[in-house]
Amino acid sequence: MQTLNNLDNIIRQLQTHAAAIGITLGGLMIGIYAMLIMLSHDSSAMANRNRWEHLQKVLICAGIIAGTGAFMQFAQGLGKML
Repeated sequence: MQTLNNLDNIIRQLQTHAAAIGITLGGLMIGIYAMLIMLSHDSSAMANRNRWEHLQKVLICAGIIAGTGAFMQFAQGLGKML
């Protein structure tokens, strides 16, 4: 029974800090991809186009992660007010 209580406490803490976790993960994704771009030595037009396409995907994913975290925090705050 104590194991389930511990698991419940962990889940509650994750839900409480969902926005911060989402924003942190989004920032890490952008930072890692920016480092990969800097380490790449290919400067052809096709490589630049591919990098921009991948960067757009990373930015969209980071935005979704951060937005979901912020929405979760907003919904929890709204639920506590009700």
